[in-house]
Amino acid sequence: MHLCKYVWLSLCINVFAQVYKYTKIIKQDSIMNEETLFEESLTFIKSNLDATFDVVPGYLREFWMIEGDSDPNDPSTIKQWSVFMYALLEYKKSKNITEFRLAQGELYELFNTWQVILSLAEINEKTDISIKPVKLFDFDHLATEIEVIVKDLE
Repeated sequence: MHLCKYVWLSLCINVFAQVYKYTKIIKQDSIMNEETLFEESLTFIKSNLDATFDVVPGYLREFWMIEGDSDPNDPSTIKQWSVFMYALLEYKKSKNITEFRLAQGELYELFNTWQVILSLAEINEKTDISIKPVKLFDFDHLATEIEVIVKDLE
């Protein structure tokens, strides 16, 4: 799959805005709609590309997580795929890479790896299992970080 500049991301953002404009979720005693959460996600990512999962607000992590299948053609996953693609493109941009290629399978695998890291953050936060925080947007090293975490847990 050839990702050219920010065309794909723009498409996802527009679709996301249309599909989820009126949907709302709860954020710390107040209601924040998904459009606002999406905008806040982009702002957080742009300002915190080196952030480890433990510094990402829990309500943003929850917004980014998918429960179940991660099929990008499923309308219920558009927001997560859009946030992921924005983060990936910002990461590549920070490395001065404005064009790159990923096969469809590689993209799915990278997205699923990112989802695993988000799940590990939840485990770290909500259980007694301590997991070393890793950079959530360091897409070149996410798979390696999972291997290290698994070895640490053995």
